Amino acid sequence: MAAQTTQTIFGVDIVKGSSRSREAPRYAVAVLNGSVEKYSSVSRFKLLRLIRQYRPGILAVDSITELAENRKELVRFLKRLPPEVKLVQVTGNEHQEPLTKLGRDNGITFNPVMPDEEAFAAACLASMGVGYIVSAFEDRTVIKVSRGRSLGRGGWSQNRYRRKVQGKVREKVREIEAKLKDRVYDMTITEGFGGYVNGTFIVNARRSDLGIHSSREEDVQVTVTSVEKEAIEFIPLQRRKRDYIIVGVDPGTTTAVAILDLNGRLVEVTSSRVSSIPDIIEHISEKGRPVVIATDVVPPPGAVEKIKRAFKAVLFTPNERIPVEEKVRLARPLGYSNDHERDALAAAVKAFNTYKNKFAQIDKKTPSHLDANDVKALAIEGKPIEMALDMLTAPPAPERPRGAILPETEPDAKLEELRARLKQKEEQVENLRSYMGDLRRDMKHLELRVSSQDRIIRNLKSKGIDDVRRTREITIRDGEIARLKKESADLKRRNSELQSNMDRLKHIRAMEFRGDKAPVKVVESLSKEAVLNCDRKFGIKAGDVIFVRDAGGGAEAAAMLAERGVKAVIKGTPMSHMAEERLFRAKVPVLPRDDVPLKFVDGYAVLDPGRLEAAIEKWKAYAAGVEKRGREEKLLGIIDEYRAKRAREYRNDSKASD
Repeated sequence: MAAQTTQTIFGVDIVKGSSRSREAPRYAVAVLNGSVEKYSSVSRFKLLRLIRQYRPGILAVDSITELAENRKELVRFLKRLPPEVKLVQVTGNEHQEPLTKLGRDNGITFNPVMPDEEAFAAACLASMGVGYIVSAFEDRTVIKVSRGRSLGRGGWSQNRYRRKVQGKVREKVREIEAKLKDRVYDMTITEGFGGYVNGTFIVNARRSDLGIHSSREEDVQVTVTSVEKEAIEFIPLQRRKRDYIIVGVDPGTTTAVAILDLNGRLVEVTSSRVSSIPDIIEHISEKGRPVVIATDVVPPPGAVEKIKRAFKAVLFTPNERIPVEEKVRLARPLGYSNDHERDALAAAVKAFNTYKNKFAQIDKKTPSHLDANDVKALAIEGKPIEMALDMLTAPPAPERPRGAILPETEPDAKLEELRARLKQKEEQVENLRSYMGDLRRDMKHLELRVSSQDRIIRNLKSKGIDDVRRTREITIRDGEIARLKKESADLKRRNSELQSNMDRLKHIRAMEFRGDKAPVKVVESLSKEAVLNCDRKFGIKAGDVIFVRDAGGGAEAAAMLAERGVKAVIKGTPMSHMAEERLFRAKVPVLPRDDVPLKFVDGYAVLDPGRLEAAIEKWKAYAAGVEKRGREEKLLGIIDEYRAKRAREYRNDSKASD
């Protein structure tokens, strides 16, 4: 029989193949969404397509090994699911029970040899709250914004294209930052030319709660992934209604409440301006059974004392007021939205850390048939661990022999027990009376305060809304004006640089036409960046004369000059052997500065054309001599090699004749 369900639930069972075999697995699928649909055999691809189509709340299986061979494959499979889908293993956590036994215990009959019926049984069990959620991700999400394509090898428009793409990345980062304004997150950005190279957000929230999805546009891509846990965790699908909890409270105009379970996991952190003490007590009771009420100050506020008395919980206060730095360190890993939530969360974490070692001992000593949290609750009340275990372990009922008469309970012992119970009840009544008196005083105070606040609210309501809107609009416009001013200043500076370069180029071209002085383009150093910078400013073309102020660079920059067909290179300092050899092979004269005197005018140099030609002719004669010596050395080498060969042949012939 199927249980009624208000959400779509998928039950899945493997038909053939397995996650460990080479044969692709196929699955039987049962869909519960008010009616029942069954698919007898679907591939993994179609299973994922059905999940994306139906968007079920639960994907139930009898064993997660049917979906993945190991943890890595399981995480990969979970990443392909929509974020709201929970994977549930109905047979238990690490310790599993047979599906047939679970079905029998919950009134579900099915044929275990039929995969589609097993899938249906798994879906029904999950709808009844049987099973464990397979949790592989923390409640943290990484959002990465980066370029959507490579910038390529470059060209005339390389810088403009880089500025465009990195500007798009910056716009997308700001867009996501606006969406996360009410969230707790860390952001890192890498700035680039005209914008951002990339930006990364680490948000303290589940991926399904953000409303931001992975996407790819023309120039920008957004990748949204959940942060993996160190180990797969199994969370009960249907928690106990009254779990033991540790509550941190920060009272005041804004009251914040932080709730942890006895394993230190965050249950909830919230804050409100309108919650009264009774509202807070009711809210806490809905979340669980408090065993510790914690505060971050000494002495504890009266409101915290009232909440503690309402639950008869243990009050935790630190030895001294917790510093702000320590509060941030304690609360930041769990996440908070404001300073009040931070203080409440720090108090709860501080209380948990106080009992942490004792909790670890209890986990080791508690037998499997007892709930360790029950032992922890008794230990917090002050009971020794051994006594708590004895109190929770029901003694076995002794066998009554035939004919034996059980001794009656002694009247004195029974009377003492009744007196102790009566005293306990009287203390409870007294605590409740005291608490009721506090509530009545608070209620009168709040009634007066509410009537006063109502008058103020009526006067400020209409005016306040307009002021907020106007302030928000002004802030937005001021930000836009500042951004436009910055862009305008950047454009003016760039325009000034380009105008200066144009004037220099006109002057150089005029001197070239007159012929009285030969212009020389200056490269600051023999490096690729310096050559490209000179090319951008003045343009390096065939027939140019280049002066390298610092010639101690590499062969790559020399090759760039040779490829552009320059007429000659004048070196300001000694040039490396590899660079000079590269220019020599390209037949580009390399001239010392002493041979060609230069005059510097406005960032470039001029020289006497006659002196230049004389120096080039001198270099050509030197180059011809070098080539001639090279040919002679090569010829002598051939002759020496021939002589050595003939000598070897002669020696071999002499040995053969002997």
